[in-house]
Amino acid sequence: MLKPKNSPTIKKRRVNAILVAKTSTNRTIYLHQRLTREQLVHLKANEQFFCPSCGDSLLLKIGTIKIPHFSHKIHSDCATFSESESPAHLYGKTMLHTFFSQKNHHVELEKYFPVIRQRADLLVDRQYAVEFQCSPIPVQQIKSRTDGYRAAGIEPLWLLNTNDSKREGIHFIKLKSYERAFVQQEKGCSFLLSFDPAANRFYYCSSLFFIGGFRWIAKIKSLAAEKQTFPFALPRKLTKIEFEEVFEMAMIERPRFVRSQQFVQNRFQNLFWRACYELRLDAATLPLAIGVPLTGNHLLEGHCIEWQLQALVAKSQGVSMLEFVKSAQVKLGPETTVPNAVQHLERYLEIYRLMEANKEDRKLLLELLYDNYCKNV
Repeated sequence: MLKPKNSPTIKKRRVNAILVAKTSTNRTIYLHQRLTREQLVHLKANEQFFCPSCGDSLLLKIGTIKIPHFSHKIHSDCATFSESESPAHLYGKTMLHTFFSQKNHHVELEKYFPVIRQRADLLVDRQYAVEFQCSPIPVQQIKSRTDGYRAAGIEPLWLLNTNDSKREGIHFIKLKSYERAFVQQEKGCSFLLSFDPAANRFYYCSSLFFIGGFRWIAKIKSLAAEKQTFPFALPRKLTKIEFEEVFEMAMIERPRFVRSQQFVQNRFQNLFWRACYELRLDAATLPLAIGVPLTGNHLLEGHCIEWQLQALVAKSQGVSMLEFVKSAQVKLGPETTVPNAVQHLERYLEIYRLMEANKEDRKLLLELLYDNYCKNV
């Protein structure tokens, strides 16, 4: 992991720590990157510190291993600062505070909202709650915190922590369920935004194409903090050359999936084999238009080869896509509505129909898929 000079060593050990305190004169002190060690020593010697939430006394700790932080002098029942935090989380918050300050935005660390009983990692311009997420979190908790902020008139912005230098370009990636819940939708763009505090860079995973399970194809692009804007910059859509790379990766994925189905115990009950049988298709030579990358594949659960085959079976039986979705033969993705799923399935069937006369025409299929992508981003 890249680490800037003079940055603190980031241990995995978790500590009960606070980055903001009040003084005896009600002045707010933020422990951000611009405070030197000498300034911190002077503060510790000349000030008394109090918790901004419960009012109890705080200690300023300035060690050589842990990031400088405040902590309650004695065991406290302070609900807002009772959770232990990793040094990586504390360091990331201070780096983000520096980022927003340098961009001349009004920023507050660890802002507590009593009405909704939530504490934001950072409050920017009094209207954006920035959450820097360093550990797995239940999807329902993401939703409840998001709803809480919006009920208070605050727009939440979630950033994932990344501590590895990511390869840029088009790649297969894996997204866990909670990471998937952080995917943002802005002006037709879907992307996942993360921040590497050690490298001081933002990473975008954009143009996300769901394959199945935890597997996606995405474009990864980084942006140095000094070049980032706020509101955050939006990723650009794929060029045709980049989309062709996505398409070729999806084609590579097809035989991998077929191999994974070779040793299932009951092929008659298996969705893939049963659909191949009903459509009289050879699994080893599937039509080119099966398993294709489409914007919106995440609207349906399961591997894209499976549900695309199932949709073709339903069509061959004269079943409408509305009936198909309502019959629960295909599982909808998180928060997917029936109309959205139906529209996506119908778009896919139209592409397949246009390919029927030229089933192995890669150039035609690429044109159809890129046109579909451009219309839906």
